[in-house]
Amino acid sequence: MNKKKGVSLSVIALALSGLVSHSVLASDAPQVSKPIVAGYFADWQYKNKQHPYTVKDIPADKLTHVIYAFLSMCGPHTGAGDKVIKQVEQQCAGKDPYTAIIVDKKAALEVDFGKVNVDVSYKGHFAQLAQLKKDHPNLTILPSFGGWTMSEPFHAMAKDKQAMDHFAKTAVELIAQYDFFDGIDLDWEYPGGGGLTTSPWDEKTKLTDEQKEQEKAAFTYLVREIRSDLDQLSSKTQRDYELSTAVGVGPKAAQIDWKSAAPYMTNMFAMTYDFLGGWGQQTGHLTNLHATERSWWGMGADVFLNQMLELGIPANKLVMGAAFYGRGWEGTKNFDGKLPTADLMSEKGATFGTDEPGYFMYWDLMKNYGKEQGYQYGYDEQAQAPFLWNAEKKVFISFDDQRSIKAKAQWVKQKGLAGIFAWELTGDTDKNTLVDAMSEGMK
Repeated sequence: MNKKKGVSLSVIALALSGLVSHSVLASDAPQVSKPIVAGYFADWQYKNKQHPYTVKDIPADKLTHVIYAFLSMCGPHTGAGDKVIKQVEQQCAGKDPYTAIIVDKKAALEVDFGKVNVDVSYKGHFAQLAQLKKDHPNLTILPSFGGWTMSEPFHAMAKDKQAMDHFAKTAVELIAQYDFFDGIDLDWEYPGGGGLTTSPWDEKTKLTDEQKEQEKAAFTYLVREIRSDLDQLSSKTQRDYELSTAVGVGPKAAQIDWKSAAPYMTNMFAMTYDFLGGWGQQTGHLTNLHATERSWWGMGADVFLNQMLELGIPANKLVMGAAFYGRGWEGTKNFDGKLPTADLMSEKGATFGTDEPGYFMYWDLMKNYGKEQGYQYGYDEQAQAPFLWNAEKKVFISFDDQRSIKAKAQWVKQKGLAGIFAWELTGDTDKNTLVDAMSEGMK
């Protein structure tokens, strides 16, 4: 594909005007009645020396969806690390801009994770996923494009209709090639800005109002094109393909025209976590179900999900997020160990964690942050949120556990939402404690 000049917002809007007649909408396809229990699979965690996790560790019998994180496309990745930048350069050699790609080819196709009895010409996670699909034919497996560190090319692509056409075409060709995939998941963080390279607090990178409107129209155009290409693939394979997207909370959710986009989509995975973290001194719940008078800025999963419903996301396509990790702070001030308040502050984010400061995988919390290490467990019943507190070290850690996840599942059922998902599966214990809580909670 030759790189063309950007297409104006008006041209994209014009192209959108006749969408319904040109594609079979996702809402017209048979909807899965079984509640969704989904988990993202991080392709890099097989290297985790303390807790290596591979496809063989996925409890597929407890899940409806496994989402592979992450794939990307040929385009700018200046915000990513050197390793990712080099991988993208290698995978994009000789390819047109905005071609869908496997970024970590070694993990996906080359590492030998053991024998499979499926006829594939590759190894890696993909061979194991092909085996998983054979063993669990009702499991839906999706590749997710983007993520926090690899969403930059979406913003460049959104300026050009032909670039979006090309990405849609090549993403569908990729899942046709690796036919254990059952559709596509988009994790563009975020249409309208607010991500790694489009910070609203950075005058150099924040998007203008005009750019935000352009990306709003572009998102609808993009999902329409992917849906159309998936439908063409369906006509060849006689299979149904899903199209989903991750959804940012608060202002980020409002940057998408859901009433226009949602009809082309199967599910929307709401990222109802990371409300607070060590990037700020504000201390409290990471992923509380309910907002309370003690919540920073009135934040709660219920508030964000109700907003998404008001914005036009159908309840039966909206999936709540759960965190298989925690976030923590140190130097927490004036806390009595009972319940966090709306003005709780810490000196800084924790300088320790699981592989990165301030980030704690659930298995690590259960193994290394108990009474013996000076941590007491607390549970905020009003918010439905657990926490750990070390009075001596002044450390506060917020996370999700079995109790809070089951409370989320109950709320999901009460609201008629599609289900619950986790970021990300590798944070669970060896006994799949949290996946079990999701699965049991959604029954």
